[in-house]
Amino acid sequence: MHEPLEQDRHEPAETNGGEPSARNRLRYIILGLLWAHPMSGYDIKQAFDRAIASYWNAGNSQIYTTLKSLSQAGLVESEVIVQTARPNRKVYRLTEAGQTELEQWLEEEVPDRFTKDEFLTKLFFCGETSDEIALHHLQHHRESLLQQLAYMERVKQQYASRPTRRPRLLEYQMLVREYKEAVLKAGLEVTEHAIERLNDQTPERP
Repeated sequence: MHEPLEQDRHEPAETNGGEPSARNRLRYIILGLLWAHPMSGYDIKQAFDRAIASYWNAGNSQIYTTLKSLSQAGLVESEVIVQTARPNRKVYRLTEAGQTELEQWLEEEVPDRFTKDEFLTKLFFCGETSDEIALHHLQHHRESLLQQLAYMERVKQQYASRPTRRPRLLEYQMLVREYKEAVLKAGLEVTEHAIERLNDQTPERP
């Protein structure tokens, strides 16, 4: 008889509940890229492939569909640049309304039940805001990681000593949890290092 581990619904987990959808996250990534400087759809795709694809990727059709939606909403505007030796380029730039929406999103609290992509997307563009905002998101992320690690430790202690009729099955289930625990600990180490570095370079307020 199959003996699954306790359901993970009680675990502080990375979920999509209560946070922007994947489509909205792409929307904010594009707004963030255009915040740095105007770009064509091709430039945006190159930026994805060069700097963002390690944690988030998007195809040309997704990018151009999102650009169209942003343009209709008045968050970006476009200009066709005429070229003689090459095809004309359609370049997009952030409007004032687009910058306002992006800044508000970056300053919003990351929900307690969030995805890693949500955290990384905000952190990626914090260089356009302030160290204080980045520090806030990092501290919030650290608390989430600590909660997940504490939960996994309780489960590991509970199931490591539980009698089982299928020890080999339990062994591999525990191996999966040990793997995730190692990933969480690595993330915690990087997060704490980043917090320490920002604290060192942020002047104390009187």
